[in-house]
Amino acid sequence: MVEVKTYALNNTIYFDSLLEIPRCLIMPSKRKAKIIIEVMYKADYCLPCFYMDEMVQSVLPKYADRVEYRRVDFLKGGGKERFLELSQLLFGEEGVYKHCRLAPVPSLWINGELFFDAIPPQFELEEALDEVLDEHGGIEKKKG
Repeated sequence: MVEVKTYALNNTIYFDSLLEIPRCLIMPSKRKAKIIIEVMYKADYCLPCFYMDEMVQSVLPKYADRVEYRRVDFLKGGGKERFLELSQLLFGEEGVYKHCRLAPVPSLWINGELFFDAIPPQFELEEALDEVLDEHGGIEKKKG
């Protein structure tokens, strides 16, 4: 194994061997990670949950690969744990386990922060997503 020392100057990386390679070919992309949308979802028979899920699904194509959507089915498997985690973010461990305070259902979370506790109009959801995307690197929304 050969040890090679590197240094950077003017967005170019130089190796001891004097091989010049542009930084963009070596350095990982600085593009921010996807934002995560989560909807607390009870079941299909819960109409507010169903319609909030439908609202999110309707705007997802405009945000393509910049948004990851997770429906948290808290009556099933791992959804229970995530529901309790988000409830604790709102009310603390004591609030959840001592006072039985839980996250609203349905509710919409973006990157672990409660944004809506009722079904938002489409324009409000898009404004919220645009705001969060701008905070995370100014990623532009797809036209559509």
